[in-house]
Amino acid sequence: MAISLNNRLNTQVSLTPQLQQAIKLLQLSNNELEQELAKAAEDNPLLEFEPNPEIESNLSQSNERIEAPQNNWSNTSQSSQDDEDWVERYERVAHQQTLLEHLEEQIHLLHIPPQEQSILTYLAGCLDERGYLIDDIETINAEIGALLQEQDLNSAELLERGLNQLKLLDPPGVGARNLAECLSLQIDRILDEQQGNADDWQLAKLIVNTHLNKVGSKDWLKIKQACGKSQAEVLKAVECIRSLQHNPGAQFEREHDQWVLPDVAVKAKNGQWVVESNPNAKPRISLNSEYARILKENGQKKADGALKQKMLEASWMVKNIAQREETILKVAQEIVARQQKFFSMGAVGMRPLVLREIAESLNMHESTISRVTTQKYLSCPLGIYEFKYFFSSQLSSEKGGAISSTAVQALIKQIVENEPSTKPISDTNIAKLLSDQGYVIARRTVAKYREALRIPAVHLRKA
Repeated sequence: MAISLNNRLNTQVSLTPQLQQAIKLLQLSNNELEQELAKAAEDNPLLEFEPNPEIESNLSQSNERIEAPQNNWSNTSQSSQDDEDWVERYERVAHQQTLLEHLEEQIHLLHIPPQEQSILTYLAGCLDERGYLIDDIETINAEIGALLQEQDLNSAELLERGLNQLKLLDPPGVGARNLAECLSLQIDRILDEQQGNADDWQLAKLIVNTHLNKVGSKDWLKIKQACGKSQAEVLKAVECIRSLQHNPGAQFEREHDQWVLPDVAVKAKNGQWVVESNPNAKPRISLNSEYARILKENGQKKADGALKQKMLEASWMVKNIAQREETILKVAQEIVARQQKFFSMGAVGMRPLVLREIAESLNMHESTISRVTTQKYLSCPLGIYEFKYFFSSQLSSEKGGAISSTAVQALIKQIVENEPSTKPISDTNIAKLLSDQGYVIARRTVAKYREALRIPAVHLRKA
């Protein structure tokens, strides 16, 4: 047997644990971050964590409603099994699993290389609350490539493999780009598992992929003619479609918190609106000074390997938290710099703004800005707003300028509030009034914005 030595260059893709942690921390709300840091400190003795009194106070107040039944039960005889049942119920109420956590559990159980797990976890973090992947694929591909700092990798192929794997996870339909793909993925799962009449589901898939818009308008005749099926067959397929979940992430949705701790505050200073970090929102976490001193005195080389690893992980956490705070403040400053009129005039002063503008200004990717603007809040004299509120689409005006959709909604609200109660203004006339001000808005667009504002139709507003 001949023995030979060969050199082989093998490039592997992996998102480092530090990078994965940074991405995860960036998308957490203050309440979620508090829980994450408490768990990290519990697992790592080299981390010192002091619970935020404001968040802790709010959580304890919220839990009063949950703890009340426990006090009542204490007055009656109960077994240890009852106690265990209470703890289980309480924990289930206290922490409702998120879609991302649900996906991460599945990803960790997959028998795939670590680098593919990393990319899959990254993609799961890009999903919106519905479970849809709305970020531009090219942007995600570029961000992964930039983060890995690799030039010769076929990242597009790796990304495609990750997307295909993501779509196989539960709940069915997750990872879809749009409603049609979401429904189609669910039908594929049903066909694979041989649930129900296969012919009905095959027809349902054909309708979803080619005639979904006709289902909404109930145009059975055109669907029947296009598919070459009877109306009875079409209606059976439509019933199958209606049984599917349009929002795979719905079961993981949480009620909006009534109490919010703003990340930053906006104040007037020298005629300008400026941003300051909220000191009350600052995470209280640091390295354990005693352990750090022991490591320094004994020398890193003599230190136990497990202890050195814990110190490394603790240092990552502290650095990533600091980076998170810095990124949130930078994004907030860019938003406020572009929305100065909003803080002076209210919603009518909102200018059109998209994530790309902030991303380009800060030399970040849009997906990073998307994470920063989700569940992060600013306080100002007008109230408390999520960062995402300040992003809206652009509508053109006859004057050659542009107005944001949020500002148009504010104008519609003003028109309705000032209308005569005995003669409310129709959507057509609202569109005309806006046109007179130089904003050409279609009647159906007015209707869409009116519904978004929860303003009833004209016939329901008449006194």
